[in-house]
Order: sequence, then structure tokens, then C-alpha cells
Amino acid sequence: MRSEWTKKKLSDIADFNPRETIKKGAVAKKISMDVLRPFYRDVPYYTEECFSGGTKFRNGDTIMARITPCLENGKTAQVSILNDGEVGFGSTEYIVFRAKEGIADKDYLYYLVCSPEVREPAIKSMVGSSGRQRVQADVVKNLQIEVPPLVEQRKFGSFLKSFDDKIALNDKINKNLLEQALAIYKDWFCDYALSDGTLPENWKITTIDAISSLVTRGIAPKYDDSSDQIVLNQKCIRDHTIDISLARRHLPKKINEKWISKGDLLINSTGTGTLGRVAQVWFEANNMTVDSHVTIVRPKDSILQSYIGFWGLSHESEIEAQHTGSTGQTELPRDRVKAMELPLPDEDTLSKFNELVIPMTSTVISNQEENARLSQLRDALLPKLMSGELDVSDIDL
Repeated sequence: MRSEWTKKKLSDIADFNPRETIKKGAVAKKISMDVLRPFYRDVPYYTEECFSGGTKFRNGDTIMARITPCLENGKTAQVSILNDGEVGFGSTEYIVFRAKEGIADKDYLYYLVCSPEVREPAIKSMVGSSGRQRVQADVVKNLQIEVPPLVEQRKFGSFLKSFDDKIALNDKINKNLLEQALAIYKDWFCDYALSDGTLPENWKITTIDAISSLVTRGIAPKYDDSSDQIVLNQKCIRDHTIDISLARRHLPKKINEKWISKGDLLINSTGTGTLGRVAQVWFEANNMTVDSHVTIVRPKDSILQSYIGFWGLSHESEIEAQHTGSTGQTELPRDRVKAMELPLPDEDTLSKFNELVIPMTSTVISNQEENARLSQLRDALLPKLMSGELDVSDIDL
């Protein structure tokens, strides 16, 4: 019951940047800022690097970006990639929160840090030069929060955790499906030459240009959040899928053929680190385009869509190798993409491949759509729970 809640400072229920030790030069798991996904609980992946400095944390800790625009973009996560007793590290631009034992629940604390109760005052506290503003940690430590009893905290945490657990499960299923589909593609098409070096009957060598109706860069957008026209950028293309949550909106304009369509292959085409990353549009794209840093490859025929898509997903390094320019100024020319060669199987083989992989990609899209609904519902419930507007004390979880 709300009457049992007590007002506490955030530092009364959480330790800030708790002291941990990693020896200089020791190899440890690192969570870089750039791997965190907006408003996503789990850490997608980590690297193992020699420790030379940074914030340190353990499993169950919440890490929140303290610098603009990472905090505003929702870069807050709960660490779960470490072993028992293991200490990891990350950016110095994290604030680490650890639930005080017997006082706070770690899941409740994570969702509290994600809620407007903490996010809004943290963002308002930012100081510094434009583009490098940082949260004032003391302001966050001294935030006055109405805190429910520990038993109720656990119910809040468990209730909200169920949404993110399902999102994580869907993502795991999607990853497995993509790995299976890629394995099928590689088995069928990457070792296509016969023992004497010839192609199978009715196969031929072709180019991307010959089997595409369009190979073009996107538009130069003028951003306007009130518009209904959506622009996908390089950040949207990651892990072989398209994250629409990272897209932006732009002023309405006539785009013609640069509206993306289901079946289009999207290739990051500028910069370092992301150049050559590929994803395919497996959903019905409405009022959606890409910016000028992304190349659209549109297959000539629907029977070619999955084949060209998985060709791209399995040949990212070869696509990246087509770049021109020096370090930091790399670019993927459209003509080089068009000239890339690949085998073209016969229609019967393509049809059988589609029968296997299209149900997989359809399931991936269904899971992504369910994740979007779950995220919206979680985010709608979060502030109501943390403010006490909704009561879960009688829910048996």
C-alpha cells in the first residue's frame, strides 16, 4: 500500500560507483557505450580487453550513461554478462548503481533508474559545454524518492522484468533463426563450384547490377520530429536486422524510387566501423526511406529477394573491401556495389531456398513487432508503478 512507502534519498537505497578492483593490464570483460541499445535492459555483447581504467561493476548492477546524448537516448542497462564474483568494466561516462542489500531490489532499482523519477532530474542536472554535458552525480544521489517496502519492490521488479525477459527470449530466437538461415545459404551457395570447377547446370555468374532494378544512395533529410516520414540511418542497421527505434523523421518531400520496399537490401556505405554492415527489409515499409549514408539494392524479381538478402548478410567483409578512401573517410561507391559478382542459381533452387528461409524471416519480424508492443506497454506502466499510481501489492508473482 502507498501509505507504507517512505521518502529516501537515492543514495540511501543504492551504492554509487561501488569500489571494485581490477589489476592494471588484467584482461576483463568490457561493456563499451556504443554497444548499449536505447531503452534495452540487456547488454548485447562485450569485448575482453586489458584493463587500463574505467568504471567497474558486477552482475546485477545498473549502468547509466551520464553524458549527452547517450542518457537522453536511453542508454541504461543491467549487467548480466559476468560470472559469479567477476568484475567487469566500461566507460568512465557510466554511473553505476548497486542495490543495497536488504534495502533495495536490484530489478526495482534498474527500473527506477529508467523511470522519469530519476531520468528527468538527471537530464536537467547536466552541465558542461555543448555536446559534452554530463550529469551531476550529487544531484542524482540526493534525489528524494518515495520508496515502497522491499517485498513490494520485488513485485514491481518481477512484474516489469517479465516484459524484458520475453523481449530477450524473442531476440535469442531471432538470432538462432538468422544463424540457421545463414547456414543454409552458405551450405547451398557459397561452395557452389563442382569438383571440376564448373557451375551446376542452369547456374551462371552474374552481377548485382544485372539482377537489381535499383542501386542507389538515400536522401539528404531535413529532420522534423512532427513528420510521418521516417529515415533509417547507419545506426539502425546492426546485427543483421533493422532497429526502427533508432530512426528519425524528416520534413515531407517527394522521394520517388528512394522509398524503401519489402525485400530491399540496405548497406551502410560510409565511415569506419559500420561500413559494409547489411540488413534486409523483411517487413512492409510505409513512408520510410534511408539517408545518404546507406545504399539501397532492390532485387528485380521477388524470387531473388531472399537470395540477394542472404548473399549480403554473408558477404559483409567482401562488401566492405570494395571501399575507397583513407581511414576515417572511407566510402562504398555505388558502381563497385553494382559490379560485385555472385552465382545465380536456377529458379527451382531459388524457390526451394525461399520455402526454407521465408518462414524464418517472417518469424523474426513477428518477434520484433511483439517486442515493440511489449516495450511500449512496459514504458507506459513504468512511471505509473514508480509513482504509486498503480498498485501491484496484491498481485501474486
